[in-house]
Amino acid sequence: MLARLPVLVFGLAGPALAAPPVPPPPLDVVPVGQPRETHVLTWRASDVTCGAGTRIAPAVRNAPEPQQVMTRGYNGPSEVTVRFDLDAGGRPFNMSGVIEPRSRLQARDIMPSLRASRFVVDAPQTGCSVRYTPQIESAAQAPPETLARFGVAQRLRMGKDVWDRLAPGDCRERPRVAPLTRSFPDFRKLARQEGARQWTYVRYDLDSAGMPVNLVTGPTSGYDALDAEALRAVAAGRYAGGARTGCVQAWWTGPETIPAPPIPPQSETAGNPACEIADRWAREPVLTYPDPYRQRAIEGWAILRFDVAPWGEIGEITVLAAEPSSEIGEAAINVLRRARLKPREGGLSGCVDRVIFRIRADETEPSGSEVDTAVD
Repeated sequence: MLARLPVLVFGLAGPALAAPPVPPPPLDVVPVGQPRETHVLTWRASDVTCGAGTRIAPAVRNAPEPQQVMTRGYNGPSEVTVRFDLDAGGRPFNMSGVIEPRSRLQARDIMPSLRASRFVVDAPQTGCSVRYTPQIESAAQAPPETLARFGVAQRLRMGKDVWDRLAPGDCRERPRVAPLTRSFPDFRKLARQEGARQWTYVRYDLDSAGMPVNLVTGPTSGYDALDAEALRAVAAGRYAGGARTGCVQAWWTGPETIPAPPIPPQSETAGNPACEIADRWAREPVLTYPDPYRQRAIEGWAILRFDVAPWGEIGEITVLAAEPSSEIGEAAINVLRRARLKPREGGLSGCVDRVIFRIRADETEPSGSEVDTAVD
């Protein structure tokens, strides 16, 4: 049977049907020679309700990572609603939401952050929902904790306006401070949190001998053991460059892996037996892990049904099931679309394959740090 490949049809509307053009959002225009002010996007979540509207309290609530936006005219959604279920441990799964393609970048961490959260339940819950509303603030307006979370998410690749809010002083002025010795926290002593980094900032000054003084914990995620290890590590460092004020270092742990929900037995999703060919790939599928889920070490899977043209092209891909979110199903479709089977007379239909996103030990984000003295 020939594969049923999709056909795209394009048309042009006549003048009478043409819609008036939508003006583009106003750009954040900055005069030549002046630095662009950083604007940070965060998402504010509503209460979670399940079933007939029962409010569900959070046990661990992880917010989407802050991200930089380059225009004042926000081009993303005014809100995003995610629907999901909760397992017996209060972990969200079966997540889905309507997000326009043009807004995917701004909303990319909404479902992963929800998966990394837990809620207080006595039994599994269905029909749950939560609404996310965007908030855009300049570096001058945003709370220090928001800027600190933004910095960790950006691996501290931040502008001077953000650094000056976190630790005003002359530590970042040229000539730069040069580290002579540097100490690190003992990450072996530190636990990881499922689906989320734990982080801390240490503020300090340098005396004329390059010794850190006036050490204090700055913004922190609240993990006392990491705060203490970071203070110890910073105090042990020595630097050249003279006395300075407003120095800061940030340290964080990588997330603990969140396993995927159980995958159904293959017997429940069997496809066309004719598709089970030992040597079938002309171009094998290459697993591309969706980055927001990889950043939070969230595993998932998808079961796909598809057809194959006689020349090996894959089409008519349908997601039969995907967990923990519909985004994992979309990522699995992209994996399969890039593959190609060997030509086969008559093609194939009703094939079923599984795409499994699993975090290997060497793929987890290592515990790490950045030191601002090397950043402009």
